Amino acid sequence: MLPEIDMQNILESLRGKRVLVVGDLILDHYLGGRVDRISPEAPVPIVSLESSTGKWVPGGAANVARNVRSLGGHPVMAGVIGADREGSILKELLKEEGIDTGGVVPDPDRPTTSKTRIMSEGHQLIRLDRELTRPVPEDVAAVLMERIRTLFRNIDVIVLEDYNKGVLVPELISGVIHMCRRTGLPVAVDPKFVNFFHYSGCTLFKPNRLEAGRALGMEIESPEDAARAGSILLKKLSAESVLLTLGGEGSVLCRPGREPFHRPATARHVYDVSGAGDTVIAVMSLALAAGLSLDDGVRTANFAAAVTCSEPGVYAVKPEDILREVKGYSES
Repeated sequence: MLPEIDMQNILESLRGKRVLVVGDLILDHYLGGRVDRISPEAPVPIVSLESSTGKWVPGGAANVARNVRSLGGHPVMAGVIGADREGSILKELLKEEGIDTGGVVPDPDRPTTSKTRIMSEGHQLIRLDRELTRPVPEDVAAVLMERIRTLFRNIDVIVLEDYNKGVLVPELISGVIHMCRRTGLPVAVDPKFVNFFHYSGCTLFKPNRLEAGRALGMEIESPEDAARAGSILLKKLSAESVLLTLGGEGSVLCRPGREPFHRPATARHVYDVSGAGDTVIAVMSLALAAGLSLDDGVRTANFAAAVTCSEPGVYAVKPEDILREVKGYSES
């Protein structure tokens, strides 16, 4: 258990670190309403919308950047948006939150990935997705890679955040990791299934239980299973570390030549798990940038994820939230 004063020191060390977040940008749209009857046309609820505009929130890789910013880091966003209204909204929201959008590339032939959720009394009734998930064209990937090279000089760590929306193509992944290895810059990866084994040579590989189990063709039901899976992934990817997240059972950190480190979950109240993975990779990337031990990074990330799970929808965690969670956990 980390004393509160130690956590304060850890959180202070994260401030000012520059994090380049590369990946799939998503615009989350929430529409709230009231349901008081069922449609006579079909057995579905009729929603009386409270607003025609609702609430827009940066999601996907953009939510990682939001968490970096709220924790005191300086995020730089790199990815692809459409030349559309949603893309303009997303870019403007990021700028309003103090996030550098110098690496965001528009693609006129691609819509901005957006998810509209219709909500009533805190419950999601339906989600409407607008997206194109095929890989971005070579010319767009080349422009994005050139932006990354330009931004690279003033960065402390890179995050590759994959949501299977087509931005992280194999050539871009290998190009970024090669650039990082050549210069000694740490690179943290939050993978999805399609490109799962393309991240060879990364500093930190952070799959969840479902992604790792599917990729390896094995059931991961316990921390012991996670440790075995992590050991396999270390070898397959030649990664420096693997952090396998297990939801309610916490996470397991694996490194070559060392015993696995299992950190139990600290969440006391689980309201919504949305965005917990984004929070974890944001904390771990800042820990890498600050030169912290990965053990301390994992402890901090678990408390941060507990905060996220206690809030409805995606939530950008603040240092004071983590300190409050540490205090509540120590007193429980």
